[in-house]
Amino acid sequence: MIHALHGMAGQPGDLFPLLRMCGYPHTAWHLWRCLLDWPGCDSFPGFAAALHREIAESPRPRVLLGYSMGARLALQCLVTNSDDWDAAILISAHPGLEDEKEKAERIATDHHWAVRFLQEPWTEVMHDWNAQPVLAGESIVMSEQRLVELWRREIVQAFHCWSLGAQPDLRPHLSDVQCPVLWITGERDRKFSTLAASCVKLLPDAVHVKIPGAGHRVHLDQPDAVTQAIRKFLAARLPEPAESA
Repeated sequence: MIHALHGMAGQPGDLFPLLRMCGYPHTAWHLWRCLLDWPGCDSFPGFAAALHREIAESPRPRVLLGYSMGARLALQCLVTNSDDWDAAILISAHPGLEDEKEKAERIATDHHWAVRFLQEPWTEVMHDWNAQPVLAGESIVMSEQRLVELWRREIVQAFHCWSLGAQPDLRPHLSDVQCPVLWITGERDRKFSTLAASCVKLLPDAVHVKIPGAGHRVHLDQPDAVTQAIRKFLAARLPEPAESA
């Protein structure tokens, strides 16, 4: 079973096409509903503890997949409860900022976005969100914006509690991750590709795959190539999925 975590200002449906193409049984967690329903998950360690409780009865093998913000949450889950997972797939992940000044700057930036997401017309703020250089590329935003807008307050909350500035630097703990990890980045996303290349060296069992012709939203830019990388990775480590999956 693949347990998937979506990105900021997104929704579970953003990952459904990729999950279906991978061919394994899957569930995509609704992170805004998690913030609403899971007590204490409004921090990185808190989310890891909450997901640990939620998947306690989930069948194995278990694979954790996350994209961007979801990948940062996934990384926290891996370093906190490594035994929960049989494999992990991190797409455009960040291990956390090391510099306190950078953390403060990111918190300020995310506060600015939080105010905009709370107060401005949804289409305008989403347009500006998608126009950020890090998200630039040919990919199409898959979210049903009208549906995501219903979770406006939870998204604003996430800008504070799940900000990169609030994320612990997880580099010192990557050696604790015992399950195999596939770390995927887009070739055009140089910053995150550099981060991935350095982090896989700290993980006991990890591989970095850089997808040509893709940016930060690598799974939307090049879905076939990402699917191929995931299927190859999982086929070497897990049983083949059932035909009906």
